[in-house]
Amino acid sequence: MLQSMTGYGSNSLQIDELEIYVEIKTLNSRYFDSKISIPSTLSSQELIINNVLKEKLKRGKVDLRIKFMGSSNDSVSFNKSVIKNYINELKEISDFDDSHILKSLLSLPNSISKGELSLSEVQTNKIIDCVNSVIENVIDFRKNEGKNTLKDLRENLNVIKEYSETIDKISDLHKKNIKEELEIKSQNLEVNFDNGRFEQEVFYYLEKMDINEELVRLKSHMDFFIEILDNDLIEKGKKLGFICQEIGREINTIGSKSSNSKIQNSVVEMKSSLEKIREQTLNIL
Repeated sequence: MLQSMTGYGSNSLQIDELEIYVEIKTLNSRYFDSKISIPSTLSSQELIINNVLKEKLKRGKVDLRIKFMGSSNDSVSFNKSVIKNYINELKEISDFDDSHILKSLLSLPNSISKGELSLSEVQTNKIIDCVNSVIENVIDFRKNEGKNTLKDLRENLNVIKEYSETIDKISDLHKKNIKEELEIKSQNLEVNFDNGRFEQEVFYYLEKMDINEELVRLKSHMDFFIEILDNDLIEKGKKLGFICQEIGREINTIGSKSSNSKIQNSVVEMKSSLEKIREQTLNIL
């Protein structure tokens, strides 16, 4: 199933007086790029969480946030030895009134210690389980986005297919008309020339205009594109992007080989649809 790289998921968990909120946002990126914001209590789990994100989300810019609310350990203590050292150091360099400096001292580093929240292994595992559930929510979100993208891709592919079929019909008729025009003009020339050489030159001229091979390759690339869309691979965005490049090359060659206005107009429409496809593949996992 096609997945977008744009996703969102959130969930909350209650452990005693502590409420844990987990949120994940994902955007498109060429590679896996994670930003993890978690409380210091969970710092030992950061690498584990990152590996789980990479394994399940594969690719994209991933932003994970875990917030603790209503912490059961809000205790605060003064680091008396640190404060005393600050006071002694200050007394050595100047005279001051102790009563006026307390506020300033408390703002200095390490003057106050906040109680560290302690989590048991069971509680930590519950939080990791919550993270996993949010990841599944993100994947579901990506799949839903992928359904809409798939619909748009098929519509634009059909546009290219229809115009390529139109070009195929026009091309054969265009070559036939040019050959007839050249033969008529040659008959009106009041000079003698080698008919065999003339036929050979006409053949070379028409050969340069021939776009049958490009149309065959274009169809082959589009069939391969659809095959990738319909297979069971999870990651397919990069491969679809490469196929887009090949489709673009064939369309450009068709445009450069033909001077027919109807073919040129069809090429413009094909390029427009291909550009839409190319933009969409950038957000496909």
